[in-house]
Amino acid sequence: MKLIDSNKLPKLSRNDFFKIPNLVRSSNIPNSEKIFVVSHDLDIPVPFHKHDFYEFVFITNGIAISNINNKDIYLLPDSLLLMNLHSAHSLKVKDPKAQVINICIKPEIFAGGVFAEFLQQDNYLCNFLCDKGNNSYLYFSPTSLSRYLPIINGILSEYVTNNYHYNYAMLGLLLIFFDQLSHENYYSYTGIDSLSLNVISAIKDNVQTITVQQLAQNFGYSTAYLSRYVKKHTTLTIKEIIMQEKMKQAKKYLSETNYSVEEISRLIGYKSVSYFFKTFEKQNNVTPDQFRKTVK
Repeated sequence: MKLIDSNKLPKLSRNDFFKIPNLVRSSNIPNSEKIFVVSHDLDIPVPFHKHDFYEFVFITNGIAISNINNKDIYLLPDSLLLMNLHSAHSLKVKDPKAQVINICIKPEIFAGGVFAEFLQQDNYLCNFLCDKGNNSYLYFSPTSLSRYLPIINGILSEYVTNNYHYNYAMLGLLLIFFDQLSHENYYSYTGIDSLSLNVISAIKDNVQTITVQQLAQNFGYSTAYLSRYVKKHTTLTIKEIIMQEKMKQAKKYLSETNYSVEEISRLIGYKSVSYFFKTFEKQNNVTPDQFRKTVK
């Protein structure tokens, strides 16, 4: 599932980037709104800034670089960065075609009612929102985020259809999103840095034959160290990243070619067709043949 077209969301002009600390006073955003959504292309850098609201940063296309506490974090398509009230950051241009969607939430949302009750829970997300642990951001990989896309899309759709104002439906969806996200196991306080990004790129370029051992040798680390490092930064093990990239390639072949399942299995590096079949069905809840029928 894809997010709503960001072109339908309020846009920030180039000049607005330099008013980021007063973003809420942008011409497209009412001052009284406790929740607001903006989008922008990343063809120019966003200067270093901080603000008095929580911010979800979604990358819907391309790759962006967020510099937080003098550390570059690479944001991949369909990834999410959640920043709390003391997070100071900037956005650098990694890909001029990158598109960013920001869901901004003022702390007044948590002042009373069910949102205040939610914040009293003892879990990683509530502790982060309450600034316990001295962490300024949370990173969620595209893999973990994919299951929440229907909720996120609902929040964005409600905002657009309500003429760029939040409503009760939006609040309900936001509460559901927070609640489900609080049970998520795949999150990181570090995010993807240059090394973990290079590992991901190497996997994509050599998905047919790459192994954990080869990656460790190529990057000059032990398999144990590199595995721990990548898991810490991406929320996924190297084997999980390899498997997911194989699944992406398989879907591409299934939807864009007439190759047989056996040929596709070989092309993405599976020696056993039956193992590929079982893995695909487990990861996608449909068989390769069933998936092909849904996209053709």
